[in-house]
Amino acid sequence: MAKYPFETIEPKWQNYWEKNKTFKVTEDTKFEPEKRVYVLDMFPYPSAQGLHVGHPEGYTATDIYCRYLRMNGYNVLHPMGYDAFGLPAENYAIKTGTHPATTTNANIEHFTQQIKSFGFSYDWDRCISTCTPDYYRWTQWIFLQLYKKGLAYEAETPINWCPSCMTGLANEEVKEGRCDRCGSTVTRKTIRQWILKITAYADRLLEDLEELDWPESVKVMQRNWIGKSEGAEVAFKIADNKGNPSDKELLIYTTRADTLFGATYMVIAPEHKLVKELTTPEQKE
Repeated sequence: MAKYPFETIEPKWQNYWEKNKTFKVTEDTKFEPEKRVYVLDMFPYPSAQGLHVGHPEGYTATDIYCRYLRMNGYNVLHPMGYDAFGLPAENYAIKTGTHPATTTNANIEHFTQQIKSFGFSYDWDRCISTCTPDYYRWTQWIFLQLYKKGLAYEAETPINWCPSCMTGLANEEVKEGRCDRCGSTVTRKTIRQWILKITAYADRLLEDLEELDWPESVKVMQRNWIGKSEGAEVAFKIADNKGNPSDKELLIYTTRADTLFGATYMVIAPEHKLVKELTTPEQKE
């Protein structure tokens, strides 16, 4: 069997694609709207010295899809970028003792070389980095619009906290009580943070799920994440830790308010703000 000389063939065509901007996309009105497709990969975090195997695994799948569409007469917008303005980049800079601007730009350059070596069909003229002012000025603008509409607000809420990454984690990022990124033990911590009022769009999000050609198991995960529920909030008067009446209330939510007459006790979460006030010294021990 003849040996495939990839070390000569691949650089030849990669250089040709870059020189001739083979995958550059322009807004062409000759294409019907249904023949215009936008395929976006999840941008990598340039918070390490190079890609890991999971990056090309996903990028290969989307690249196959994009090439297939182009060969079938579609105008395909397929850009690349770098999610470079978060704690992963900052933590990497702290770990290496280098300014984040230096490490981030160096990592982006190296990541780009690696991605290009795979031969993926990205339009590199549209590459963006989220840490540049001309990009994040628009994320700031979007946040201000959400704030003006009452869709962004501050609240004291408990989160999964990774003491190593110094950031909050989604439930999906916690594996057996440890951070999925670094393996550190995750704790529950209440902090004041910004929250987006996604629940205001619960009905629309749920309705639009039906239009997606997704596996049912994924749709179930999305429905659970959206978390729409119909019920009532009820305030219960509570006594202090000596049993005396107080002006404090315990606000609860229930989908079955009609069953509350049979309630004999309430259980509150360990991180609830009333725990310290209600527990006796003996209970605290």
